[in-house]
Amino acid sequence: MKKIVVLSLILLMLLSMGTVNAQSQIDIVIDGVGVSFTDAFPFIDENNRTLVPLRAVGEAMGLTIDWNPVEGAIFTKEYTWENSPMTSDLDEDGEDDAYLGLEKVVFKIGENIAQYEESWYNKGESPSENFPVMGGVGEIQMDTAAIIKDSRTYAPVRYLAETFGYYVGWEQGAVMINYLHDLSKIGLQKFQVACWENSQSWLLKGSENSGISSVDILTVSVNNEDSEYSMLTEEEKSEIDEIDKTEGLGIGSYLTGFTVFKDLETDGYYDYKINVLVTMNDGTTKLGYYYIKLHFDGQGGYI
Repeated sequence: MKKIVVLSLILLMLLSMGTVNAQSQIDIVIDGVGVSFTDAFPFIDENNRTLVPLRAVGEAMGLTIDWNPVEGAIFTKEYTWENSPMTSDLDEDGEDDAYLGLEKVVFKIGENIAQYEESWYNKGESPSENFPVMGGVGEIQMDTAAIIKDSRTYAPVRYLAETFGYYVGWEQGAVMINYLHDLSKIGLQKFQVACWENSQSWLLKGSENSGISSVDILTVSVNNEDSEYSMLTEEEKSEIDEIDKTEGLGIGSYLTGFTVFKDLETDGYYDYKINVLVTMNDGTTKLGYYYIKLHFDGQGGYI
């Protein structure tokens, strides 16, 4: 009987060690390069979320990291006009004249809400030299909290990565983090086919020389919040094709179509971010995003 008890205890110990080792072997891969961890390792918490040592992942993402005992762990990233993920037409003359120049995310220990802040600058000006022309603050609701473990700060990797423009997925036990590129720069274009107060539909098509053969939509967010969406059915596509032929809308061939289910307020402004995977004619793929800006006047949307 004693032998059975001892063997059972050994088995439990081995299983526990196996669990620890499995957790310590969670790989974080950013743009195809594995993140090196030395004295602190990613693990899955009780909420089934992957928590990562913030500094190692933040540095691999090119972020500036600071620690403040009052605020918590602070991540910032500066952009120039050339590499900014977003631009805007402030004076409404048809040409963008401002850009997102600075993003900041703060994880406060023990809280499941991260603080987000962005600053916009005039074209030709630098965040380090000028005051922003506009900005905004918000909250990122998380389903688990940032913690201190073994004297290291941990936080959910998904919220950190997605906030700074990365797509997060799992692949064979590894967390795959890939930067999303602005696909409008390679010729992905939109065509709006409907805009109602509770749903909005678009078609995505490639420019003549884009080299895009297909598009798969991954996620849709509106004003930084995940939004429900669905792909157009074959029946809906047939209706659009028929209307295009009879009314001469000039739509032509397109790659895909989708509907976003978002309740709009009259005179409201909305930023749609469509995360997509495009396949090129040569078989290669690109992860990226496509922005749609919409102003709803109560009857339709203007972009």
